[in-house]
Amino acid sequence: MPTDIEEFERALTDCVTIAGQAMPDCAMLSIALCGEDDIHTAACSHARAELLDGLQQATGQGPMLDALDTGKSLTVLDLPSDSRWPRFTAGAPELRVVHCEPLEFEGTLLGMLTVYSCDAEGLPDDAWVALRITAAHVPVLFRTALGAARMREVAAQLKEALTTRAIIDQALGIVMAQRRCTAREAFDILRQVSQDRNVKVHQLAASIVEKVSGQPPQRPRFEEPPQRISSRRT
Repeated sequence: MPTDIEEFERALTDCVTIAGQAMPDCAMLSIALCGEDDIHTAACSHARAELLDGLQQATGQGPMLDALDTGKSLTVLDLPSDSRWPRFTAGAPELRVVHCEPLEFEGTLLGMLTVYSCDAEGLPDDAWVALRITAAHVPVLFRTALGAARMREVAAQLKEALTTRAIIDQALGIVMAQRRCTAREAFDILRQVSQDRNVKVHQLAASIVEKVSGQPPQRPRFEEPPQRISSRRT
C-alpha cells in the first residue's frame, strides 16, 4: 500500500507533467522538497532537471539553493554571464534561463519549483502562467496528503482505543464473576491494582484474561466498511 508521501510525490509528478506541456521543448521542470537535513527532487519533467538539482547540491551553489535560503523567487535570464555560481554554471554550460519559485504551506517552506531553459529568449507568457498555477497547486496537494495522514492516524488511535476497551471489558467480566460485584466496583479494583503495580489498566486486564483463559486476549477485528458499488440498469 502506498504511503501518503508516495501518493503526494505521485501527484507532484502529474502536476509537473501537465505544467511541462505548456513549456517550450528546451525547458525542464523540477520540484524539490525540503527534508530534515537536505533537499531531494520529488518530481521532474526530464531526468536532466533532477541532475541539475543535484549539481547545485554537489557544488554547494546555485539559484535554487539561494532561493531556498531567502524563501523568495529568483530568476536568472542569462546564466553564463552571471558570476554568482561559477561551479554550477561550469557544470551546466547549456543553460541560459533558471527560475526558482518557493513552495510554501502555512508559512513553512516545502521546497522549490525550478524551471531550467536552454533558450536564450527565455520563456513565453503561457509558460510563466503554468508555473504560477503549478506553484499554487502544490500546497493544495500537500494539504490533501496531510489531511489524509491525520485522518489515518486518528483512525488508528480509535481502533487501538476500542481494542483496549474490549480487553478491559473482558477482564471486568472476570473480576465481577470472581468478586460478585458491579462493573463500576470491578473497574475500581482494576484501577487500584494497576496503581499499586505501576502498570496500565489495559495491560493488567490483558494479564488477567490470559491467566484465566490460558491464552492472550483476542483482539477484536475492526474491518474497514466495504465500498458501496452502485449499478445502473440501462
